[in-house]
Amino acid sequence: MLNSLRHWLIRLLGGEASALVTQPELPEHHTADALHLGVANNAVDAVPHATHLVPYDENLLERARTQWQFGDWNSLAQLDRDTLQHHPDRAKLALLAAAGRLQTGNNSEAKAYIRLAQDWGVSKKIISQILIAGVHNSIACAASIGGQQQRALEHFDRAIMIGTPGSDQRLITQARINEQHRQLGLPTLTLATASATPAFAKRPTFKVTTLATHNLGDAWAGNTGTPCHHGILTYNNTQYIAFYVDTHTLRLVQRDLARDTLKTFDLPGEYNLRHTDNSISMGIDRKGHLHISYGHHATQLRYRRSINPSDIGAWTEELPMTAAAEETVMCPAFILPRHGFPLTLLYRDGIHDKGTARIKTYDEATQTWNNHPQPILSGSEQVPWASNAYWSHPAVGTDGSLHLSLVWRTHNLGEEQHNINIGYACSYDNGLTWQTSRKHPYKLPITPVNAQAIHSASTGSNLLNQTSMSLDSHNHPHIVFCVSDSDGIPQYQHLWFDGKVWHHQIVSSRTQAFNLQGGSTLQIPISRPEIVIDCHDDVYIITQGDHTGNRMVATCLPAPKFIYQTENTLSIFDQDAKLSDLIIDRTNWSKNGILTMVFQFGSQPNNDLSVSNQFGPIILIEKKFNRFQKSICLKNPYE
Repeated sequence: MLNSLRHWLIRLLGGEASALVTQPELPEHHTADALHLGVANNAVDAVPHATHLVPYDENLLERARTQWQFGDWNSLAQLDRDTLQHHPDRAKLALLAAAGRLQTGNNSEAKAYIRLAQDWGVSKKIISQILIAGVHNSIACAASIGGQQQRALEHFDRAIMIGTPGSDQRLITQARINEQHRQLGLPTLTLATASATPAFAKRPTFKVTTLATHNLGDAWAGNTGTPCHHGILTYNNTQYIAFYVDTHTLRLVQRDLARDTLKTFDLPGEYNLRHTDNSISMGIDRKGHLHISYGHHATQLRYRRSINPSDIGAWTEELPMTAAAEETVMCPAFILPRHGFPLTLLYRDGIHDKGTARIKTYDEATQTWNNHPQPILSGSEQVPWASNAYWSHPAVGTDGSLHLSLVWRTHNLGEEQHNINIGYACSYDNGLTWQTSRKHPYKLPITPVNAQAIHSASTGSNLLNQTSMSLDSHNHPHIVFCVSDSDGIPQYQHLWFDGKVWHHQIVSSRTQAFNLQGGSTLQIPISRPEIVIDCHDDVYIITQGDHTGNRMVATCLPAPKFIYQTENTLSIFDQDAKLSDLIIDRTNWSKNGILTMVFQFGSQPNNDLSVSNQFGPIILIEKKFNRFQKSICLKNPYE
């Protein structure tokens, strides 16, 4: 409908109309009120000079304006040329008369009155605003008839916003809804009963565009799986995805981004899927060979690499790396080559409450791995209470720096939850030495005793054991995590560093409590959060759960103040995602500003008990976020 209007307006008004109609949502702070009582620029009502004064209704424009706001189209359609031609506001009245005729189906007369309004001095911009607002009203009425309440509210709101920007939008929108529903014979719809974000709220500052969607086939869905680092990645315009099909099959998918075509290869083996921590991580070395590590729960290292560059069809047998500290591996995370640093592996050596974080690096010339001289994180030697660090996805700066945010899990002190504190560390030499955000050097390994605690969280505070982190254009870290608020309700929270101090805010409005007490992986009503930052430093936090009706949503925190506002949350997948955790392609985001996500409609039994052989579709979705009135730019720390 909008496209048809665009072509008709271009024929009627000329090229100026094209830009107006191709962007029907006016900028948020647009100030030209199409129905303002004053005279708009280039809209002087040129009433011919007459030797005799002709009486006119002084209240006619105000009355017609109110009729337009309410949607009293029949009254507007009764305005005729004889009534208007001697009125000082005849141009605007002619336009409103045209609007009434369009809404009542008299299109031929409507076109005549639009030309009359133009001849009498109404600007092309105002004509376009009123006509576009009318299209939104028609879409809203159709949505109301079809029972699509939220869609109807959104279009009624846009009609008022475009036609009378700067007015009391909530009040006028409700009046419009009431009158249109009365005309349609439908029950009254009140804004207070609208689901999701009210349509009359302040407009979001960004929009979401879907670029691609793929169903990658059915796969293991007996539990959610821990979000893995580089379970999906992009290299040389090719995307690689890995997931478990069943206990005997690990599937690799190769996607040509230019053609959007898929190729798959199944890697046979024995895979223990009864615990969520058996994550997959992929890496690519500087000669293009793929590396993959998978299937760990404090068990022997499992690792292979591709025989040919950029090829998923042929792999080595399982190989050791250095054969040192590879007996109790968990959470492998490849860090891609950048700024002269080689392919790197960060992993945990140990169990959930007694672990050590270690680093290995790959030499392409000799096809061998090398150990870093010291572990970087450790709580395994602490007495009497051992501990382990759960780190987020390693974040890579544009200068090649490596950043970690982490949560400490202490030895089980009884029934109490035992995740504590958010910590931070940064390295500029690929993990050989580390420092705090204040550039104080760490003595390795970093432990709960000497770690910088950038946010305090005590035992029993429902702190999830994994954070997510991204860096802005200044390589300042932004971290999102979940912990209880002062009322005991777990909330998503945002930490960020401005180069001098750390800032903190809550970025969700959940109302239901839950408790993380218990062992192993628990069934909770929210996902682990993810965070990405665009080249303008706008932050996007991605979540799903009971606070969103289990829909995957993105919340934008606009730079430079990163203020959280509930209306700045938009759906990015409008289906029930159940208990899915999200895996994102950070390389494609960094290089192309495109968010590629992989998730599955999985289940999650409490404590990983009674895991059943369930299977469900693996979904790949590609999205683009665009902030209004901001240009596109790209950043890529891997170059």
